[in-house]
Amino acid sequence: MAPAAPRLVVCAGDSITRGQSSGDYVAELERRFGPGGTRFVNAGVDGDLAWNVLQRLDGIVARRPDVVTLQVGTNDVLAALDPRHAALARRRKRVPRTPTLDWYRECLDAVLGRLRAGTPARLAVLDLPPLGEDLASEANRRVDAHAAVLREVAAAHAVPVLPLHERLVAMLPPGHRPPPWTGGVAVLLRATVTHLLLRRSLDEIGRRNGLAVLSDHVHLTERSAAVVADLVGEFLLET
Repeated sequence: MAPAAPRLVVCAGDSITRGQSSGDYVAELERRFGPGGTRFVNAGVDGDLAWNVLQRLDGIVARRPDVVTLQVGTNDVLAALDPRHAALARRRKRVPRTPTLDWYRECLDAVLGRLRAGTPARLAVLDLPPLGEDLASEANRRVDAHAAVLREVAAAHAVPVLPLHERLVAMLPPGHRPPPWTGGVAVLLRATVTHLLLRRSLDEIGRRNGLAVLSDHVHLTERSAAVVADLVGEFLLET
């Protein structure tokens, strides 16, 4: 009898999944589950909105995965929040319209519908992480609105939502007073250069930026990426 094919897990998402500017939770999952015969495909692309993920679903479906996890929405929030990020999405990601909350709902529904129709894979969606660590900010009010849509659409497709936001917020220290963030990209670029060229850890970069769970107000530290690996790992153990 031929040996069973290894389980294939595709992790789809944006830069938080790609794991260059953010802690690499897919690599951590490979370390934990690879020796047991599970293969992982990192299908994260920097800057992707839900619309961009929808455009490349054929490649994901063609791999015939056993499990697909989806992490997307942070760039949708940024583009809906700030005209600078909306212009960046139009120019660099070629999105055909200015992103809105309703368009996020439409694209996310199409992504989950396509995955449901095109593959028998078990699906899970990661909840949205905070944007900056001031939970009362306008950015995080927008995160909350997009997360509510994400949970509503996921429920309509009977897809579980892994509670990333809840886990990260629980890691914020009591009395935490993070520095303000106005949506600028300079801190993101500086953190990426410091991490990739100077080889400093994202945990250290986050601490230097006065942050507890994010490195640059958007991306995850290594410590936070381990939380994602915990959540996805718990889901995999149930499948």
